[in-house]
Amino acid sequence: MKASDLIAKKISEYTDYVFNGQGGSVVHILDSIDKRNDIKLIPSQNEQGASLAADAYTRASGKLGVVVTTSGPGTINALQGLACSYYDSVPSLYFSGAPVVKNLKKNSQLRQLGFQEMEIKEIVKSFSKYSTRITNAKDIIYEIEKCVYLSKSGRPGPCVIDLPDDIQRQETNLKEQRRFIPPTHKNNVKSSHIKKTVELIKKSKRPLFIIGNGVKISNSLKDMKNLLKKTKIPFAPTWATFDLFETQDKNNVGSFGVYATRHGNFSIQNADLLIILGSQLNPSLIGSNPKLFSPRSKKILIDIDPAQLKEENRVKIDLKIRANVKDFIKKLNKEKFTCKINNQWLQKIKNLKANYPILKNEYYEQSKNVNPYVFFNTLSDFTKENDIIIPDASANLVWTYQAYKVSKKQKIFTALNHSPMGYSVAAALGASLAAPNRNIIAIIGDGSMQMNIQEIENIKSLKLPIKIFLINNNGYGMVKQTIDTWLKSNYVGCDEKSGLSLPNFQKIFQAYGIKTIEINNHNDLKEKIDLTLNYNGPIMCDVKLDPNEKIIPKVKAGSPLHDMLPALDEEELKSNLFNK
Repeated sequence: MKASDLIAKKISEYTDYVFNGQGGSVVHILDSIDKRNDIKLIPSQNEQGASLAADAYTRASGKLGVVVTTSGPGTINALQGLACSYYDSVPSLYFSGAPVVKNLKKNSQLRQLGFQEMEIKEIVKSFSKYSTRITNAKDIIYEIEKCVYLSKSGRPGPCVIDLPDDIQRQETNLKEQRRFIPPTHKNNVKSSHIKKTVELIKKSKRPLFIIGNGVKISNSLKDMKNLLKKTKIPFAPTWATFDLFETQDKNNVGSFGVYATRHGNFSIQNADLLIILGSQLNPSLIGSNPKLFSPRSKKILIDIDPAQLKEENRVKIDLKIRANVKDFIKKLNKEKFTCKINNQWLQKIKNLKANYPILKNEYYEQSKNVNPYVFFNTLSDFTKENDIIIPDASANLVWTYQAYKVSKKQKIFTALNHSPMGYSVAAALGASLAAPNRNIIAIIGDGSMQMNIQEIENIKSLKLPIKIFLINNNGYGMVKQTIDTWLKSNYVGCDEKSGLSLPNFQKIFQAYGIKTIEINNHNDLKEKIDLTLNYNGPIMCDVKLDPNEKIIPKVKAGSPLHDMLPALDEEELKSNLFNK
């Protein structure tokens, strides 16, 4: 059979959709996919949109996100989604069309031989799990199977195949194809590590689980909940696992980090033992001074990635365990031990949550424009079971994770570590195809909307009933807040006065054929949120905020997590911290 037909057949084993660009070096593979009834092409308006949609498709469905782009400009456009998948550990498979083999340069000093030729394999090496170029049609099945295995095994991530045009149109057959034989998985959790963990838990008066993305991607939620029930140890979910636990759970201390909650940060700083499950503890979680992160606690880190155990973030780890988080939790669940939680610790967490709520009563009294904390709290009241909520980047992202109340079986995700502006609308397209019976809600700032605004044409043409909330503060609010902190409000390129021009988004959406509504204040907030969520078709709701709205609270660079802005007085800070 034609090699591109073989590729299309193989891809259909892993996914229902292929997100693609167009170009001369991928016409054969696209033609072969198009002829199949068990897989559908989703042409993007820009390859960046295709890559972000594929990333979200995987997150929403569990199936493999597959992207096909032409070499050079096509693949370069798609690198945004590739990076999102790599840094958030999302499996995906990319095919980059390349010039014919004879037009691939042999001399590394030669800039280019074939039209639109690029060294894709080398370019993506630093942010993909595996990249290869197929120059022999007999290697097609082997390389695809290897890529799929590697993308899903260990710490997941994207793989890339550079595929010359003439290889795609060669004749081949299954008999001559090499096959990939995956290695067998071994449970590598040492009994000594489990024993040491149990010892540390028994000695602890104020233990705390940090539940990172490793719990989610290893499908360990059921085991994790069993462990929480067994030990009754309080826990702090990272943003990646925010949607797995109810906000009102008495043992959920809340989000922690630079942009988080006071009660979550006080809890982290008061702990005497942190059991860190699959979290890389980046600066947004620990602050800019690692020595000030939970300074009184012993720390156990469980991670499948050996590089995460090398303390490059400068957080001292007392017990490092390289293992699949799922294997570790299962083994710890089998241990018979009693965890005596200090009642004073549990009461402290309860008091912190009561004394430092994110949503303050005075926010409701705001008469002009919409307060973001009121908006996200209200939105959480109106969303339904199984809804998928996708915030974007910057302030709207932080407000979502600070103020949205998780109380239903919902999925909430975004590109957390790469965090490009413009993610959510393109991602919503992929999520909608992945979960056609679920309500897809994209939340995006006006500053981010321009980045991938072209993809709303696809949303319209595919008749995807996506609900878009445009959080409109007339500029880059989070950047302005950073400039306020460091540069005496000398704004540059972040609002209209400083050079940033933004269009009338309602007119743009209407031109694309998508309905719009507007929320200007709290008077009709509930009514219009409800209208948006229940509209039969795609819709954009323009939520008008005061341009000077801030993220409250947040940690200033150099300060410990518990010392957030607006600052508390020294006596109040001390009263919330244990001395030992």
